[in-house]
Amino acid sequence: MSVMSDKTPHVKKSLYSLTFIGILLIASNLRAPITALGPVIHEIAASFNLSGVYTGLLNALPLLIFGLASPFAPLLTRRIGLEKSLLTAIVLITAGCLTRSSLGGMGLWTGTFIIGLGIAVANVLIVPLIKRDYPGHTARCIGLYAATMALTAALSSGIAFPLSALSSATWRVSLGIWVIPAAFALIIWMKVCARTDKEADLTTKPVVRSISSVWKSGVAWQVSMFMALQTMVFYTLIDWYPSMANEHGVSSSAAGFHLFIYQAVAVVANLSTALFITRLKDQRLLGLVCSLFITSGVAGLLIMPGISVLWLILAGIGAGMSMVTCLTLFGLRAREHHQAGQLSGKAQCIGYLIGALGPCLAGILHGHTHTWSSILLCLILISLVQAYFSWQAGRNRFV
Repeated sequence: MSVMSDKTPHVKKSLYSLTFIGILLIASNLRAPITALGPVIHEIAASFNLSGVYTGLLNALPLLIFGLASPFAPLLTRRIGLEKSLLTAIVLITAGCLTRSSLGGMGLWTGTFIIGLGIAVANVLIVPLIKRDYPGHTARCIGLYAATMALTAALSSGIAFPLSALSSATWRVSLGIWVIPAAFALIIWMKVCARTDKEADLTTKPVVRSISSVWKSGVAWQVSMFMALQTMVFYTLIDWYPSMANEHGVSSSAAGFHLFIYQAVAVVANLSTALFITRLKDQRLLGLVCSLFITSGVAGLLIMPGISVLWLILAGIGAGMSMVTCLTLFGLRAREHHQAGQLSGKAQCIGYLIGALGPCLAGILHGHTHTWSSILLCLILISLVQAYFSWQAGRNRFV
């Protein structure tokens, strides 16, 4: 959809602060419930006698749901609006966190599915909301949003194993604790929706016209493949690095701390990239640089695993730069927020469906080879292909 007339603000100034607080609270729930799995995945597997294939599928399930559900998020927006769609998303995440940690084996799979569904909707709709309501500060707002995701994801990885050791509930504590930020987000977003409803009568609704599908756009495919390949590498490392580290004598607690560093570095990279990305003539060089950081980090893990923290720092810089660049491209390659929503839906559908193959195939491949070297070699090749698509997606064009 394309806006022909949109002179009236969608959100009055009194709503700006509350809405952005709500955005950051939602962001705090979009990665942490997933990255908490990696450090305690062996405990979960032991609890339910999961094979390597099923353990890999559990790791991959949220990404599969992200991919399958993402194209439908814009349709939900057309029915009930952006704000209520995001409220629905956070309700799902809250319910999923409760279900996953408290209802046994069936609850583990059902809760993970529900969490993935809620995250999928929010993933797609946050960027269009920011483009609509903060048009003069889109890149900075996206940077703060991405940094919040990365920071809470890092915290989740860092505390998951220590929390599991605090009581007999083990991994259930590590996963269940994330219902708390979800509940806070739910409270704030209910207030945002209530205030938005009061302002609805004073808001002039935009007139829209149809545009060509982003599924036919070469630019949209390039952005989608950039998203897909960086997602594949990121989640494969998040889910399987603790197991890689264990084989080199690193404890589970230390491996969790390494993942915290990996993601904490990504926070700094997110914010730093957001400060200058819109000042660039195009984003080709930026995409190439962030891809090569990832390549260097993964290659280091393969060649010199004894100093894995250093390599995770390099990969973390690349991951942080890649994520904020992808998210910003959803807005930069679209003319207005409806089109940004369509591009976001497509890119995250393709991105997470392909990205989900990483953790799943890594688990299967390791089950057959009993070594991580072949997996790291595959990740190096993937990051090099990412460099090509990031260069293409970085050209200054519209879908």
